[in-house]
Amino acid sequence: MTGLITIVIACPCALIISTPVTYVAALAAAAQRGIVIKGGAYLEAMGSVKEIAFDKTGTLTEGVFALLHFESVSSRSRKEVLEYLTLMESPASHPLSHAIIKGAANEQVKIPKDLSLQNHTLLPGEGIAADIDGKKVHVGNIRLFKRLGYYDELSKTNRDTVEEWAQSGGTVGLISIEGEGITGMFSVTDKVRDESKSVVAALKERGISIKMLTGDLTPAALCIGKQIGLSSEDVKSQLLPEDKVEFIANAVQVNKKQKRWWKSTRNVMMVGDGVNDAPALALADVSVAMGEGAALAMEASDVTLMDSNLEKLVYMTQLGRRVIRTIVENVTFSLVTKAIVMGFAFAGRASLWAAIVSDVGAMLLVTLNGMKLLPSSRKVRENDLLVSPVREENCEHVV
Repeated sequence: MTGLITIVIACPCALIISTPVTYVAALAAAAQRGIVIKGGAYLEAMGSVKEIAFDKTGTLTEGVFALLHFESVSSRSRKEVLEYLTLMESPASHPLSHAIIKGAANEQVKIPKDLSLQNHTLLPGEGIAADIDGKKVHVGNIRLFKRLGYYDELSKTNRDTVEEWAQSGGTVGLISIEGEGITGMFSVTDKVRDESKSVVAALKERGISIKMLTGDLTPAALCIGKQIGLSSEDVKSQLLPEDKVEFIANAVQVNKKQKRWWKSTRNVMMVGDGVNDAPALALADVSVAMGEGAALAMEASDVTLMDSNLEKLVYMTQLGRRVIRTIVENVTFSLVTKAIVMGFAFAGRASLWAAIVSDVGAMLLVTLNGMKLLPSSRKVRENDLLVSPVREENCEHVV
């Protein structure tokens, strides 16, 4: 009889089911909130996140640009330079391109049909280049034109204007035409997401370090950082896509070197939305893509926020920690239950029915414990995951 009882107690049903049922319940809970997670392992990883790197454009900001300033700095008319600019931006998919075309349309400037555009090329982290009627034309940031040697040819007045636009938080761009140098300069602005500051504050309260990665000039990046509650040390500006990859790779490597069996894991999360973010997303321990972002970013990420609501990051970290805690509870309960019954069996005080009831009972209890992660229908209807709002600040007095 003791042998039969031992065989029943040795059945690992409760132990085996304790983790999968928790994963399934948590994945279902996340899906009900509009969060698509590609596997249960990422749920556990989210619970151990200690550092989050955010892309700026389209992630911390809405990615909806507006053309704020435009000036022609050559002998060409404002309308003519705008036509070249809209023609260059017309094949591009970046939100900044749409803002420029829309801003030009407000001045009754349309994409010209009499100019020939060829060899349109994306310059990662810098801008775009193309041939218009046989002349090489560049559109991009200051880094591009410093590399080309054109930026220093601008007058001091125009360079001061560019710096002023950057200090105000705008994204500054320039356009050059072969043989003429820089012919125009412009500034576009992007609105910070309403929830960004409150989400950053909530994540910091949970002991998570926050970094912002952007290719913008330092003054513009600091301006956005101030609005969402980040210090200058937490803002990494003027980064190329490969710089973002290097930052994430270094952060992941440092955490791996510091990992000890008696210490909890310190995972690095990357949150982005663009094609340029995809390599960094692929390297992070956990990666999150915005649902409104590029398809490549969603493909490279482990998690997708379908409605691009950053408040769900707070819910995700909470859910990840609950998953870890629930799995530990289930495994511990399963092992302790079997140890107790085994002890009674060896003492000759356990019956076969007691062993069966304890085994089945333990399996049912760990299943119910895992299913507690499922939200009630009322919470789903009310979308009960919002964090408290935090007062916004402007970009004045950013150094």
